[in-house]
Amino acid sequence: MNETLTTTGNYEGALELAKNGYIPVAMRPGSKVPAESGWQEWPTRLFTEESIARRWKGTRNGIALLCHGLVVLDVDDANKLDLVLENCGLKKAPICRTPRGGYHVHARSRKGMELRRTIKVRGQPIDLLTGPSLSILPPHANAEGVPYEWLTEGLPAISELPLARLAWTRERRRRRVRTVIAVDGDPWSLLTRGRPYVDRFERAVSGRSGHTTTFVSALKIVRFVGGDADLAWQLLSYYNATKCDPEWSECELRHKWEDALEKAR
Repeated sequence: MNETLTTTGNYEGALELAKNGYIPVAMRPGSKVPAESGWQEWPTRLFTEESIARRWKGTRNGIALLCHGLVVLDVDDANKLDLVLENCGLKKAPICRTPRGGYHVHARSRKGMELRRTIKVRGQPIDLLTGPSLSILPPHANAEGVPYEWLTEGLPAISELPLARLAWTRERRRRRVRTVIAVDGDPWSLLTRGRPYVDRFERAVSGRSGHTTTFVSALKIVRFVGGDADLAWQLLSYYNATKCDPEWSECELRHKWEDALEKAR
């Protein structure tokens, strides 16, 4: 009877996950090996109730998530968990405990951000499951029968997952400063006056509230140019090249530029 309940729960659970925007993958019982082939192709294929039933109904298959559009922080030490939740903005994130006593913290990552498999949070290495990685969900168990367990209420719809703050954890290489060229007598002369203004800004240093410092600087720049998006981008790029240590990537900088333009409205 218990086996029937578990089997039914996995089928219904996989169906619910698919409806909530996740990509469930069938796992062999007691194993970390997928019970299906071609699972990497699911992001480009159509999910149907039939495809869910074929993989779970009447089976003992477990469930994993294909981390497409997701990032799962794999925390192997209970002493690191609070550090990760605090610094990555994930205090309300869904968490499950693994059979080995580690923790999987589920979140969304910002679109367009390229993530490595390992990051450092205040000097502590943390593995990431993202892209083609699989994150196994409760109540799946390992070969010894030890299950994964939710420490929270489970997974909400994917759109309701918290957004992980990971940009500051990345190693960014300083690039050559690109000089802003201004021509007197036209609107771009604001750039000439803007550079000495930006030169007085506080430096943004990674690990020392660099994200906040950069956003405050972006907001000052947007207000200085009267909300002109192009001028703001030019001066923010100049700030990034001369005041940020290390320099933000273009994708990360554009997010701050967009947020500052929205805030200044």
